Amino acid sequence: MAAPSTADITWIRPAKGWRLPDLREVWHYRNVLFNFVSRNFRVTYRQTIGGPIYAVYQPFMTMVGYTLILGVLFDAQNDTAIPYPLFSFSALIVWSLFAGVVQGVSMSMQKNSTLIQKIYIPRLIFPLIEMFMELLTFGIAMIILFVVMLMYGFLPTLNVLVLPVYTILAAGTGLSVGLLFAGFQARFRDSVYVSQAVTRFLFFLTPVVYASSRLPAPLDTLYQYNPMAVVVEGFRWALLGSGEPPSLSLIALAYCVMFVLLGAGLLLFNRLEATIADVV
Repeated sequence: MAAPSTADITWIRPAKGWRLPDLREVWHYRNVLFNFVSRNFRVTYRQTIGGPIYAVYQPFMTMVGYTLILGVLFDAQNDTAIPYPLFSFSALIVWSLFAGVVQGVSMSMQKNSTLIQKIYIPRLIFPLIEMFMELLTFGIAMIILFVVMLMYGFLPTLNVLVLPVYTILAAGTGLSVGLLFAGFQARFRDSVYVSQAVTRFLFFLTPVVYASSRLPAPLDTLYQYNPMAVVVEGFRWALLGSGEPPSLSLIALAYCVMFVLLGAGLLLFNRLEATIADVV
């Protein structure tokens, strides 16, 4: 007769009520996170001709379209000596980081539904995987952007040292908005259209393909509370010397907005993730 098993049994129960995820548990699974990021990155560009160069395909084609429509026909560049393709491309690169994080995070639970149903991993790991994937893609796109800058005769200055401030703000804002949709999207598949519509709406409220001086006065308040407007303006200044850098108070306000959204996103995500395995 076999001896009874003395192995410990760990019961994992979902958290009740409104509370933040256990970030210590997420840190404990950090190796799982980085292994998934590495694997997904290799799989994404495996058996492709251009490999990671496709990271700039969408912002590049968007830049071409807006250059033909706005940069040539309507002179949307305004009063600056920066060539419009470079003016828009520098902003589209960092906007693509934000938009990619929003869409990746919002669909992360649906994308990993099979894994969620089979094994236990802190659910927050999956949105973080998508964010770090987009950051890797962004890094490749930045290398290509520097090459384009050199082609136009723009040399990086010490201002580029502040780029991490804006990169963190863009990725954090994307994570925050994505988390607000992630739990709902696992249950209601058509909510993806809502997140896409919100992203498009924010695109036109952000001076990505036009100068901020073209914004009408009634939109000034929205501009101040839009973290991505600060990101885009800061990126252009750090890379191209365009305009004035965002003030410290404006950067601080943008980070406050990001942290409020992040807190709301984490609370909502943790509230809804308790039953995600049953519905994805």
